[in-house]
Amino acid sequence: MLIGAVALIVAPETAAVPPRRPAYRPQRVTVPASQRPLFLAAATAAGVVFALFGVFTSVAPSLLAGLLHNHSHAVAGAMAFAVFGAGAAAQIVLNKAGRRTQAGLGLAALVAGLGMVTAAAWLPSFWLLLAGGIVAGAGAGAAFRGTVTTVISITPPQMRGEGLAGLFLGAYVGLAIPVVGLGVATLWVSLQVAVLGLAVALTAAVLLVARRLLA
Repeated sequence: MLIGAVALIVAPETAAVPPRRPAYRPQRVTVPASQRPLFLAAATAAGVVFALFGVFTSVAPSLLAGLLHNHSHAVAGAMAFAVFGAGAAAQIVLNKAGRRTQAGLGLAALVAGLGMVTAAAWLPSFWLLLAGGIVAGAGAGAAFRGTVTTVISITPPQMRGEGLAGLFLGAYVGLAIPVVGLGVATLWVSLQVAVLGLAVALTAAVLLVARRLLA
């Protein structure tokens, strides 16, 4: 974090800075009315992405311990690192790609990775879980970059902050509710069934918004 803070300080400013800083005031989430369907699709996709990351920071250790009998905190941490690292790498690789390419490839890889993770929970298989996490993480990273690019492209510069705030609001709803729901579901069904249910719900959400995002 300290290295990142230093990098942020020395990075050149890319936006025009007014000579007099405006007074702070709370602002509403705002996007042009004509673009709200596309914005909602992007926010939903961002929620799916963060739900995937939430699974690997909260539920993956339970999968490792309960199904694979691996209680190592180091292994659980390394798996989460691999998922987030794959997401960051995918964003770098697809840096020059258009938003439709980023979103399309990202959502496809995310769904494929979810399928692999679900299969790993039922087999069970550590290596399939790791591979599925990497594929899904790469897809999530690319898809999230695509959603950010989408929101930036449909909001005027003076509304960009409000639009991106709404995108992150959708993302953090996805981070919280599905993962908590998964944990509650395990009180009544097995972890495998809960993971399968979550994968089906996230895949359905992707299919619901993919057409609008890629149109």
